[in-house]
Amino acid sequence: MLAPQRGAQNGLMQSVRHPVVFTGEAHTYRPLWRRNVLLLCLTLGLSFPWALTSKLRYLYGHTQVAGHALGYHANPLQMFLGNLLGMVLLNALYYGIAQMGSYAWMGVATLQLLMAVALPFMLHGFLSFQLTHTSWRGQRLHLAAGPRDAWHAMAVPTLIYIASGVMAVWAVMMLQADRRALAWLYGGLAVTGFCVGLPLLYVQFKRYQHRYAAWGSLRNQCEPDLSHGQSLGLSLRVGLLAWLACVLLVLPLTWLLSDWTGWEVRALLARAGTDGSAGFSMALVLLPGLAMGLAWMMALPYPYLGASLQNRLWSSTSHEAMRFESQVPLNALLRLSARNWLWVVVTLGWYFPVAAMAEARLRLQSVAVWVRPDLLGSEGASDTPQASA
Repeated sequence: MLAPQRGAQNGLMQSVRHPVVFTGEAHTYRPLWRRNVLLLCLTLGLSFPWALTSKLRYLYGHTQVAGHALGYHANPLQMFLGNLLGMVLLNALYYGIAQMGSYAWMGVATLQLLMAVALPFMLHGFLSFQLTHTSWRGQRLHLAAGPRDAWHAMAVPTLIYIASGVMAVWAVMMLQADRRALAWLYGGLAVTGFCVGLPLLYVQFKRYQHRYAAWGSLRNQCEPDLSHGQSLGLSLRVGLLAWLACVLLVLPLTWLLSDWTGWEVRALLARAGTDGSAGFSMALVLLPGLAMGLAWMMALPYPYLGASLQNRLWSSTSHEAMRFESQVPLNALLRLSARNWLWVVVTLGWYFPVAAMAEARLRLQSVAVWVRPDLLGSEGASDTPQASA
């Protein structure tokens, strides 16, 4: 384990630098991953809360910050009951909307619009739940913000997301009406909006997390080292990579499968309301392209976005008693991620535990925390430091 280092901070008291240590290994994570995948398949996804909880407990338990492992304490049964209640209410609403006859599409559109507007509040609730059930040195984290702060932080990307959804609906309507020029126009605008809006939403969510996450009385005292213009620029670069995935992977593969099977997407959309097999046929045409596009996104754009945000946001997360620094080697991460996802695709997913542990180790061990010894008590003061330059 790397020895801590001392350095001055604000001229008040020497702080000690502790590199984050990750001890997870593929051979210990694989049985957990295999069990989670099997249960998810057998329960049709209902075991997701247990899968998520066991995964986070493993990752947190193998992440040591200043010699102390993180803890995750969420109750999967509580998560399951909350998800179940949400599913019941949502399906009840959809059933009621289905009874509206020819006006059902208006009800669906209204419900989707309301859910999109509520997205910042749902993300706020999710983040608050996760932080409340995360601990370090026996003390829980919390979110020092309210729903209004979440809306203020994520309003712009949410509105872009809503507008893109409206464009997507119009594109489908134009395709069903055989007005292909307008369908292409609205579809292109929808894809462009999603490619920009979703990365921007993720950027704003992470800015919100770093600004308001707190541990006891300690809260970030610095503004994020990422202006709104830089956030938009980063989102545009990631959006361009996502747009290229659509143009180079999703659309060509969809056209190829449509031509090979003789199933035209417009005809399948027209039959979807009355013919159950049309939905299955549409899935066969669309899903392979979407899966390849998702693999591309996970291999390059997402790691690029995540590492860029990690270096900027963690390095500007600071309190007088504790501060962080992050130096993820971006080129090394992108090479690792591209190689990992190539092997994940080739092995049909079997390589995933190796890929997950390798990427987690690279990203986590690129982070260090500077902590004042009085914050750690006698344990922090007893560390044998090395002099830092």
